[in-house]
Amino acid sequence: MLEARAFSPAGITSFFEIRDKQPDGRPFKDAAYAGARGGGLVTSRGIMTRVRLIPASKSRISIRIDGRWAPQARTTHSVISELLKISRRKFRVTVDHRTQIPIGAGYGASAAGALSAALAFSEVADQGMSMDQLGMVAHLAEIANGTGLGTVAPILRGGFVLTRKSGGPGIAVIDRIPVSPRMRVVSACFGPISTKAVLASKDLRRRVNVLGTLALRSITRDLRPRNFMTASRAFADALGLMSRQTAELADLMESAGAIGATQNMVGQAVHAIAEEDEADSILRAVRGRFPKIQAFSCPLDFTGARII
Repeated sequence: MLEARAFSPAGITSFFEIRDKQPDGRPFKDAAYAGARGGGLVTSRGIMTRVRLIPASKSRISIRIDGRWAPQARTTHSVISELLKISRRKFRVTVDHRTQIPIGAGYGASAAGALSAALAFSEVADQGMSMDQLGMVAHLAEIANGTGLGTVAPILRGGFVLTRKSGGPGIAVIDRIPVSPRMRVVSACFGPISTKAVLASKDLRRRVNVLGTLALRSITRDLRPRNFMTASRAFADALGLMSRQTAELADLMESAGAIGATQNMVGQAVHAIAEEDEADSILRAVRGRFPKIQAFSCPLDFTGARII
């Protein structure tokens, strides 16, 4: 049995524009150019993945998430299927994901799982593919399965990111806002929102793109973190997907000392940025008001996805 491990940080989206069609409304002939513009945070929490291979007469893929079989992990399955085709070999493949972030609530879990699986598979199968090539496989799987649009390229880069041009790794243009490594992310989650449902709604797509353009325009005029978070919160408020409880959570984080707080795109979850000495007090305030909530504080990840 052969095995390798990889880690991908989570990618929290603060605001976005959908860019999965050409300006004339027709789908891209090459989905590598589809994706999103926007911005967000790459966190030191993410998904750890182990891939085990056993040579076989017929390929078979098994995926577990936190020890449980996960037939719903379609994006990871698509990635491994594509890499098996590229390898031209047959294996029994076992993928074990260990999560450090909630799933389905705007933390980029599907992208992180798919990307870390791609890196680990390529390492153990000795495929000799580049990071961008593997990232593109994960990006195309996200597009095909409707689990995301533009998270893979930012989590390959790391940091406090701004996606200026949509597409997969090697096509997307990713900028990074300079911040101190002492900056902390504080986040808490009530539950998921279906990304696929948002992408399927014509009205929501229209609102996302109008508001996303305004947010990007505001942020590019002033790239300081506070303005980034203010513009992202305005995007979330106007989009209208925040529950009253989620809005209360964002307000609580700001009143407890966060530089800014806004909704994860998309999920009933909130992320804030704060100075290191403020992060613990914000977390205590969140847990004091919402004792059963999933909440954490962690640094930004400035390295991106990697073999471990």
